[in-house]
Amino acid sequence: MSRLRALLPWIAVLLLAAAVRAPSLTAARPYISYVDEGNYLHVSARMVREGRWIPDEFLYPSLPITAVAAAARAHDPRMGKRVLTRENGYYDVLEPFELLLLGRILSFLAGLGVVLVTGLLARRVAGPRAGLLAAFTAALLPALVARGGIATVDPYATLFVTACLLFTDRTRTSDRPGRDAMIAGAMAGLAFASKYPAILVSLAFALTVWLSRPAWRERLRLWTIGAAGALGAAVLAMPGLVTVPGQVLGGILRQSELYGELTSPPLWPQVVTQAEWDLPLRGPELGWTFLALAAAGLAIALWDRRTRASAAGWTLFLALVVFLYTRQSFTPFRNFLPLVPIACVAVAVLCERLRARISWADLAGFLLIATLFGPQAVRFARERARFEDSRVQAIDWLAQNSRPGQTVLVLNELAILPSELGRLEGRNVQVHEWGPLQERLFGRRVRYLVITQMTTPEGRPLLSDEWIAKILERYEPRAGYGEVGTVSSPGQWRGNRQHIRVLERRRLSRREGGAGRRSSGR
Repeated sequence: MSRLRALLPWIAVLLLAAAVRAPSLTAARPYISYVDEGNYLHVSARMVREGRWIPDEFLYPSLPITAVAAAARAHDPRMGKRVLTRENGYYDVLEPFELLLLGRILSFLAGLGVVLVTGLLARRVAGPRAGLLAAFTAALLPALVARGGIATVDPYATLFVTACLLFTDRTRTSDRPGRDAMIAGAMAGLAFASKYPAILVSLAFALTVWLSRPAWRERLRLWTIGAAGALGAAVLAMPGLVTVPGQVLGGILRQSELYGELTSPPLWPQVVTQAEWDLPLRGPELGWTFLALAAAGLAIALWDRRTRASAAGWTLFLALVVFLYTRQSFTPFRNFLPLVPIACVAVAVLCERLRARISWADLAGFLLIATLFGPQAVRFARERARFEDSRVQAIDWLAQNSRPGQTVLVLNELAILPSELGRLEGRNVQVHEWGPLQERLFGRRVRYLVITQMTTPEGRPLLSDEWIAKILERYEPRAGYGEVGTVSSPGQWRGNRQHIRVLERRRLSRREGGAGRRSSGR
C-alpha cells in the first residue's frame, strides 16, 4: 500500500502530461500539422506501400521511420494498398490518416517517456522530491508540451539522450558499472539512430566516467563497453549502417548541406520571447525565469562534489550542441530539445538545495512551475482540441451547401486530400492546376469554385487584379477560411491556415451565358 501511495504522484504527473499533449494527436485532421511531420513520414509511407523494411533515404535516421512503418503494418497489414504519399509532388498529400496518427502516437509515448526519465534522473542526483518536481516541470514545459503530440524525431532523440544520462549517472556508484555503461552506450546508439547529432551525448558519458573512476584501467573498460553498446544498438535500430553505409553517409552530408543553405529567425528570441515559428505556441519555448533558474541549478550541481561528475557531462553535452547548431544559419529550437530535460533536472537540484535552508522551497518550486507554465499548457491543449485545417472547413461548407450533380472546380495547388474530396459524394468534383482551371472557370455548368490567392515563396501574389476582377464578375464569395497565402511550390508545406475562398456562380444574363459558352469552348 505504501508503495502504491508513493507511485500515485508520479501517475498523476504522467496523466497531466498526457492530458496537455493528447489534443495535438488529432489537430488539423487529416492533414500534417507541423512542417517536420512529413519529412520522415513520407519515407515511412513509401516503406509501407512498397513492403520494405529499409528506408530509401537517410536524410533522417531510420529508427523513428521504421517504428512508424512497423506500427502501421501491425495496425493494418493491408494499409500499403491505401497509402498516398507526395502525389504529384505535393508535400501535404499523405494518406491514410491512420499513418499520420500512428506517427503522432509514437512521438506522444516518447514524450511521456521523457517526462518519466527526466524525473528518474533528478531523483538519482537530488532525491525523491526533486525527481517529482523535474517530472512535473517536464510535463508542463512549453518546449516539450508543444512537441508531445506531433510526429517528429525530436522526442525520440530527447528520450534516449535523457536515458543515456540516467544510466551514465548510475555508473558513478553502481556495483556493476559495466552493465550500466553498456545500457548508457545503447541509449546513445538509439539517440543517434533517432537524430544524428544526438550521438554527442556519448561524450557526456565519457567525461562522467573519467571524473568518477580514478583508475585508467577501469575507465578504459567502461569506455569500451559503452562504445560496444552504442555501436550494437545503432546497428540494430538502423541496419542501413551495415547494408547501405554509402546512402547513410550521403544522407548525413546532405542534411548538413541543407542546414547551411536554409535560414531562420535567430535562436535566442525563440527561447525567451516567441517559440519556433512553425509551432502553434504563443509565448517562448522556456522563458527568462526558467532559464535563470536552470542556470543557477546547473552551477550548483557543478559546485557540489556529489553531482559534479554528472553535471560536468551535462555541461559538455550542452556546450557541444549549442556550438554545433548555432554555427548554422538555420536554428529552429527543436534541435535543442535534448537539452531541455537537463534544464528541468537543474531546476529541481536548485530547489532541493534551497530546501536545506528553506523548508518550503520545494513547494514553492511546484507553485512557480504551475504558475509559469500551467495556464499556457492548458490554453495550448484547448486550442489544439478545436483546431481545424482551412481545407477541412471549406469541404465541410460544400458538403452542407452544395447538392449532388453540381460541378465543383477545385484548385489543385491547395493540395486537398483525395479522401476529403470524397466527402463531396455525388458532386462532379474537378481538380485542376491554375492553367487548366482558367479554361474551365467560365463554363456554364460550373457551380462552385474553391480557390485561393497563390503566392511565391517570398510572399508575392500570383493572381493579378485583372483575373480577380474577372472571377468576381461571375462568382459570388460564399465562404472564406484561413489567412495565409498558398505557396506555388508543391514541395513546400502549405500550413493549416491557407486562405481558401469558396465562390458560387452568379446568375448570368442570356448574353453573358452565350459569352461563357464561347469562352469555354462548349
